[in-house]
Amino acid sequence: MFDVKLFGKFEVLSQDGAAINVAGAKTQGLIAFLAMNMGMPPTRDRIVNLFWGDRFTDQARQSLRQAIAKLRRILPDGDRALVIEHDRISFDPAVVRVDVDRFTELAENDRVEDAIAAVALLRGPLLDGFFGQQAEFEDWISSERQRINELSCKLLERAADAESRNGNMSQALVHARRVTQLNPWSDAAHGVLLRLLAQNGERAQAIQHFQKYESTLKDELGIGVGQELRELIAQIRGETFAPAEHSPNDPAQMQSASPPASALPMAERAPDVADGQTSIAIVPFAWMASEADHGFLVDGLVEDMSTKLSRFSWLTIKAGANTHGARLTGAEMSALFGEQGIDYLIHGSLRSQGNRFRLTVQLADPRDGRYLWVERFDRSTDDLFSLQDDLSDAVVGSLEASIARLAGRSTRSLSFDDMNAWECYHRGLAIQYEFDAATNSQAQRHFRRAIALDPNFGLAYARLSYAIVISTIYFEAADVTALLDDALELAQTASRLEPDDAVVRFALGRVLLARGEYDQSISHLKSAIELNPNMAQAHCGLGDSMAYAGDLDAAMSCFEEAVRVSPNDPYRWAFLSYGATALLFRGDFLDADKWAAEAESMPNAHYWPTAIRASALAHAGHEGEAKAALERLIALRPGISCDFIESRLFYLRDPEQVETYVSGLRKAGLE
Repeated sequence: MFDVKLFGKFEVLSQDGAAINVAGAKTQGLIAFLAMNMGMPPTRDRIVNLFWGDRFTDQARQSLRQAIAKLRRILPDGDRALVIEHDRISFDPAVVRVDVDRFTELAENDRVEDAIAAVALLRGPLLDGFFGQQAEFEDWISSERQRINELSCKLLERAADAESRNGNMSQALVHARRVTQLNPWSDAAHGVLLRLLAQNGERAQAIQHFQKYESTLKDELGIGVGQELRELIAQIRGETFAPAEHSPNDPAQMQSASPPASALPMAERAPDVADGQTSIAIVPFAWMASEADHGFLVDGLVEDMSTKLSRFSWLTIKAGANTHGARLTGAEMSALFGEQGIDYLIHGSLRSQGNRFRLTVQLADPRDGRYLWVERFDRSTDDLFSLQDDLSDAVVGSLEASIARLAGRSTRSLSFDDMNAWECYHRGLAIQYEFDAATNSQAQRHFRRAIALDPNFGLAYARLSYAIVISTIYFEAADVTALLDDALELAQTASRLEPDDAVVRFALGRVLLARGEYDQSISHLKSAIELNPNMAQAHCGLGDSMAYAGDLDAAMSCFEEAVRVSPNDPYRWAFLSYGATALLFRGDFLDADKWAAEAESMPNAHYWPTAIRASALAHAGHEGEAKAALERLIALRPGISCDFIESRLFYLRDPEQVETYVSGLRKAGLE
C-alpha cells in the first residue's frame, strides 16, 4: 500500500509515510495520470499520445515499456500495484490511495463535516508547478485543474458557511480567503470574504481588503470592481453590518443566522439575455450494430456532447425526450418545441461493423421538422473510449459553428432597429464570418448596438474587441496603436463582466497577441481552453502566440487541434493559414505550401495564405510555382509590396521571422 499526493507538490509516500524518490517529469506525470484514472483505465495508445506523441510509434511504445518497468521497480509492491489487462494499464485501488479520489468522494456528499474534511485535503493546487509534458498531457491536466478548482471553491464556501454558523469565524475566514486565492479576479469570491469580515466585526480589515482588491484590478487588468461589490462595501463603511454573536449550540440562533455567504447575490452576472439564448435538446441516438455490449457508447456520446456544448455560454442545453433511438416525426418535434421552447433538436444514429464506426448527426428545426444540417463521421478503431472522445469533439466543434451561423441567419428578416441585444450579437457573428472589410465594419456596428441595448453584455464587448483586432491585421485599418488600445479596453470590460467565459478570455488573449505581449496572451488563451476545450479559435490563438514566441513545435500541435476540434469551422482557413505561417518560420517550406494551399481553397479566405505560399515556394526553390502564387497575390491585392507586407506584420517581435516571410516574397519577385 502507498499514497499518491497530487494536491500541492507531487509526492509518493510509502505506507509508513516515508517519501519515495520519483525522478523525471514523465515518470511523475505517468503516475499522476494512472492515479486519476483508476476507475477508467487508459489504453496504451492513450498513454503514448500523452507522453511520447512526438516519437515514432515503435519508439514511443518502447518508452512506455521502459516506464512501466521503472514503476514496477521504484514503487512499493510495484508488481501488484500495476494492473495490465489486454491493452489497458491502471493502478490497483486496493494498493494505491490517491488524495484526489478521497477529495472527490467526500465532495459528493452533502454533509457539512465531509465538506470540511475534503477541504483539509487541499494542500495546494492540483500538481502545483507541474509542467513540461506533451501538449495533450497539458490539455488533460488543465482540464482536471479547472474541474478541481471549481469543486474546491464550492466546498470552501460550504465549509466557510458551516464554520460561520458554528461560531468558528477564524476558520470560516481561512476558507473564504482560500476562495479568493483560487478565484483572484472574482467579485463574488471577494464578496464572500468581505461579508464574513464585517460579520466578525473586522470592518477595517474588510475595507482594507476591498481597497487592495480594487487596486489590483486596476493595475493588472485596468478595470474596476462591479456595482454589487461597491454597494456591499458601502454598507460595511456605513456600519450597517453588526458583528454576529455566535453560539454554536443554540439551535434558535442557527435558524435566524444571516444567509450563508455563498448564497449572497455577489456574482458578476452575465448579461440579462437568457430569453434570447439558443436552446438545444439532444435526443438519444439510435444504435445499429450486432455488438450489444457497445450500446453504452451511444449514451456516452450524448452525455459528452451535452457537457461539451454546455461550455459555450450562449447555448442552453435542455433534456431531450427519450425516444429509445426512434426517429421523431415532425408532429413530435413540434410538440417538444411547444412544451420546452426548444430552438434546435440534435438526433442521429451510430452504426458499426467490427472496428468500423459511422456516426450520422442531424440538426433539426423542431417547429417544422426540417433538417438544417447533416454530417457523417467515419472512424476505425478498437478503442471505444478514444472513439467517444474523438467523435464528441468533432460533432461539438461542427455543431457549435453551424448553430452560430444559423442563429445569425435567422435575424436577416429583422431590421437593425428592431433587433434586441442577443439578435444584434448573433447577426454580427454571422456577418463577421464572411470575412471582408465591409462585413467586419457591419459586425462592429451590430456588436456596438448590442452593447448599447445591454451595457452588461460581456460577450458583445469581447466580439467587438476581436473584430477590431481583425480589422488591424487583415483589413489595413489605420492608427493601429489607438485601435488596439480600444480593443484591449473592451476585452478588459468583458473580462470583468464575464471572467469565466472562454470567448472573453480568447478575446483578451488575441488583443494581447496583436500588441506583441505574447506571455500574457498565452496565459489567457490557455485559460480559455481550460474553460472550453472545444473552442477551436482558442487553440488556434494559442498556437499563433506560441509560434511568434518561438515555440513552433507546440504551436503546430495547437493548430492541428483547432482543425481536429472543428473541421468545418468558418475560421478554418485562418487555422490553416496560421499553421502555414508557423511551418514557414520553422523552415518546413513544402508543408507550409500544403497548409496555405488548403487555406487558400476556402471560400472566405483572405489573401494572406497566398502570400505565404509565394514565400514558402520561393524558399523551397520552386521558382515557377512561387511566381504563379505571386501573380495570384497581386491580383487579389493590387499594389502590394514588400514594404507593405512588413508594415502589416506589426504583431511580430522577432526580426528573423519577419525576414523569413519577406525575403521569400522578394525571391518570388515582389518588390
